[in-house]
Amino acid sequence: MPEKTPYLVPNKLYNIQVKIKDLDYTNDTVEVIITSSLSTAYQVIDITFLLDPSDAIIEDIFGGEPIHLNITLLRESDYPGPRIDVELLYLTSNLQLTANKVLDKNQVKERTNVTITTVARKPYVTMSTLVNDVFVGNTLNQIVSSLTTKVGASLDFDSYNRNNNVVDQVCIPPTTFYKVIKEYSRSSGDIFDGYLDQRFGLFSGTPGVFCQYDNKVYIKNLTGKLNRDQAFTVYQLASGEDNKLVQKVFDESMGGKTFYTYDALNTDYSGNSVFADLASDINHIIKPKNTLTSTITQNLESVAQEYSLLYSSKNKNLFIDPSVKRKKYYNGDTGYETDSTLFNSRFGRSISDLSTLSLNIERNLPILNLIDVGECIKLKPMAIEYIDFEGKYILWSSIVRFAKSGPSWESTATINLSRTNKKN
Repeated sequence: MPEKTPYLVPNKLYNIQVKIKDLDYTNDTVEVIITSSLSTAYQVIDITFLLDPSDAIIEDIFGGEPIHLNITLLRESDYPGPRIDVELLYLTSNLQLTANKVLDKNQVKERTNVTITTVARKPYVTMSTLVNDVFVGNTLNQIVSSLTTKVGASLDFDSYNRNNNVVDQVCIPPTTFYKVIKEYSRSSGDIFDGYLDQRFGLFSGTPGVFCQYDNKVYIKNLTGKLNRDQAFTVYQLASGEDNKLVQKVFDESMGGKTFYTYDALNTDYSGNSVFADLASDINHIIKPKNTLTSTITQNLESVAQEYSLLYSSKNKNLFIDPSVKRKKYYNGDTGYETDSTLFNSRFGRSISDLSTLSLNIERNLPILNLIDVGECIKLKPMAIEYIDFEGKYILWSSIVRFAKSGPSWESTATINLSRTNKKN
């Protein structure tokens, strides 16, 4: 049963506390999973409790009250490290009720796993808030900053190759804040999806949009991130590795900017499929205001080099079969004058994840870097067969798991990385 007074047991690795209403469910919590992804607007958090289902009914755990989650890293000591405090919005649960029966007051209750799916409350409210406004003679930064203020969030809009054109007039239709500011998706049938990016282009490069648990909205130029210093490094260690090197990696891992794994790497490459769909030579027929028509021409391999996520310290080969190279015309966009920024942004994003790679990491994980999706990370494999995969990637998504093991918590994480080229 939950406690009426706060229950917080320090352990070797983490302090994790969960409260609903005035009850503390820390002692009943057995697993916490934090999922962050550039494919979603905010963090999704699953929490598993060991409860008697009837207690969930008695205490009305059905979403009417906010859930408070606190995670503090202790850095394998009693000294507190980074801390996350987040208020959660209950979405769904898998509550399974037992058959009706009369319970004796002294009868031991049957406890079972009850998992609830939640999202960070403030980011959810921010990204789903309806906005509607008209802007005359503003840049995209001014437009987005104004809208962010109105929805009550803070903003970090990457300045690297940001579209700084002054737009004559923009009418924001009544739609959610997230749809207005997110990157445009070619697969979406919603005409308001990625409203600004679809019409003007957020960057001359690949955009990524995410609202962190602290209600800060990040609009990142992923192309620019890949050209800057990495947020952290992941070592893929091989068995039989030099002990001094392994110990060095272990020591560095305490700082939060170095991680390691002994697991195999899972990778795939979809270059031919995507190039066959988009076409290698692209012609955009647009309609500037002072002329009947105009054409903007792009070569997809050149887009990959300049505006996508190609890491090319050694190898710029995209491994594209000549058979899939063809020409295609797009005429669904009016375009903004003869500016190509929106097409650089759109097609840079479309080929940003030709090569994906996932791996598992464990030990005492400082999670703030792991949930900061859209940042550059460096992979450094030590196994000979993985050397070609070395280099920089974008952290596309992460799944961080905390599982209770006796009185302590153990953490593992799966990170999914993306870039345009498969081999360095």
